[in-house]
Amino acid sequence: MFPTWLVWLAAAVPTLVILGGAGVLAARDPRVRRLIEDIEALGWRGAARAVWGLLRDRRVPLAVRLLPVPVLLYLASPVDLIPDFIPILGQADDVLVVAAALWVVLRYAPREVVAAHFRPHHEGGPGAVGGV
Repeated sequence: MFPTWLVWLAAAVPTLVILGGAGVLAARDPRVRRLIEDIEALGWRGAARAVWGLLRDRRVPLAVRLLPVPVLLYLASPVDLIPDFIPILGQADDVLVVAAALWVVLRYAPREVVAAHFRPHHEGGPGAVGGV
């Protein structure tokens, strides 16, 4: 029989390749890059308000609004595809899961809704003083 570590490695490598491909595709998408720039402009508090607003917006499909639940459960779970004590690779699967979730949100949420919630401070978005 195969050693246990070899079985885990055989399961983890294809999964990471698939998630890595999704992360690369997400990073190449200009909408993803624009959203990342807007999030950086908002700061962490403005970004948290924007995400909360997006999750509460009825114009966003229910499946997209519920997506953070399994993502947070995976991130909080002690069981990972690659254990976190392995340098770089252990955290790479977490980053790739978040990147894939971001791509799904941008793919299935209406563009105007995402744009309305993630406008930077200077455009009157949720991060701006008095913004909604």
